[in-house]
Amino acid sequence: MELSNLLSTLDSQIPIAAVDVLSPDEATIIQWLTTEASSKLSCPVFFWNLGVSTLEQCLIAADGGLVFKPVAEYKRPPQADPLLFVFDYIANFSGHGVFILGDIHPFIAKNSLQLSWEILSKVKNLYHRLKPTDKRIVLLGQNIQLHESLIRLIPYCEVPLPSIDQILLHITSYLHDLQQSAREQELSFTVTLENAEFETLSRAALGLTLEEISDFLRLTVKENLTNDGVVVDADFIPKAVEYKTRLLSQMGIELGKPATIPFGGLDLLREWLMRRRRLFTQEARSLSLPQPKGLLLAGPPGTGKTSVAKNIANILNLPLLQLDIASLLGSLVGESEGNVRRALKTAEAIAPCILWVDEIEKALSGTGDTSGVSQRILGNILTFMSESTSGVFVVATCNDPSALPSELKRKGRFDENFFVDLPTEPERVQILGIHLQRFGIHLESEYLEAIAASTAKFSGAELETLASEAALLAFDEDRPQQVTLADLETCRQTITPLAIQDAAAVERMQAWASTARRASSPAQAAKTQSLRTAKFRNMN
Repeated sequence: MELSNLLSTLDSQIPIAAVDVLSPDEATIIQWLTTEASSKLSCPVFFWNLGVSTLEQCLIAADGGLVFKPVAEYKRPPQADPLLFVFDYIANFSGHGVFILGDIHPFIAKNSLQLSWEILSKVKNLYHRLKPTDKRIVLLGQNIQLHESLIRLIPYCEVPLPSIDQILLHITSYLHDLQQSAREQELSFTVTLENAEFETLSRAALGLTLEEISDFLRLTVKENLTNDGVVVDADFIPKAVEYKTRLLSQMGIELGKPATIPFGGLDLLREWLMRRRRLFTQEARSLSLPQPKGLLLAGPPGTGKTSVAKNIANILNLPLLQLDIASLLGSLVGESEGNVRRALKTAEAIAPCILWVDEIEKALSGTGDTSGVSQRILGNILTFMSESTSGVFVVATCNDPSALPSELKRKGRFDENFFVDLPTEPERVQILGIHLQRFGIHLESEYLEAIAASTAKFSGAELETLASEAALLAFDEDRPQQVTLADLETCRQTITPLAIQDAAAVERMQAWASTARRASSPAQAAKTQSLRTAKFRNMN
């Protein structure tokens, strides 16, 4: 059911419906329901939850705002159960109206520790007995999951996050209201945003509710207020990103920073990505071309999967979101799945974007999970990947593909499963060169090839460590930015690669590569000479 169909649903003798909404927008939905019920059903709207001591009638004030008026006739005895009493009150209510009941879903949710069979029975009884009446109930809350016995009785809708057009309209309207308020207080309020900057500000706010956007605008205006008034300009855009970053981090979503270091090698993966970068454009969408769903990057630790995930956002020119599933796991039954669904919906609102899930096997392997939470979260992610058409490109990284559920690894789930192996010799040359250049060090290609030839089992992370250690050694010897081949060789001997420390685990992962696509071309025959040859070149 869509939110726009809620009133027609209630008007068609369906007495109870559920509306899932993020907490910041609950008052907005109550206000909308009050207005719609008055115009379309010609009936009053009442609100109740466990946090209020009485039943309240919802009214629209002269200024368009929402006000609550206690119902004098509602008098609950001190010893009566508050939830059971409100149900009885609705059943015996002689008039007509829409009753909004907030946050009662834990008492009628599947697998909930707070599930009450008495309350569940009351709800079912009310459903059947209110049908011939003009009394209706709307269950309002966040992460609503109804018990199996109610799913086919109670229609359910989820309030989506606003689109960029809705945000643009809201920002324009809200700034106008703030400007009017400032004039009444004889304060200067100037908006210097151009049309393109309004759109950029709206895009920066994608993923927030309208109420959160209002909060941001009021807060930022207040912080920028001086004796000369306030100016709303392009500086509001980075502040909106900062505000959103802080809120989304509380939901387990981090706005990733663009990669500052390119990745070396992985030519096949790079080529695959370059062929798909235009599929996220408006031109591709107008041609109804399929949107890429995502890719799985698997390989030994330290092979650069994290760096690649960050660089994919640069290659595809899309914002990067990191989903931390571990931070979404809640203690209440159903809370984890609800948090994951909300996070995925937020990614859809920000789309097109990259959604990066790091070390996905740790969250979805199900090891030690007796409650089935991992399986349900996996189901949410798989459903999202198969049904989402908004342009969310999922990049999952994995150190141990054997720990992943088979449903996630099968062909067709991701667009492609890539195996990121230990770097080949030409790739080691590239990686060493990239990391040495970070310290302002430029080494001749022959020397890079020589050290690359002697680091056959090094991962990208271990090569980065080698470059850092060599730069530190030169600095300690008062030779800043003057790294020699001898420095690199000295530092190389102090590093024992993981491929040697845990050879069996790395070999198991390399065996899995036959079921995936390799991210790099096969290694070619070595062109470099030995370290000794490199050391003594140009002696004459």
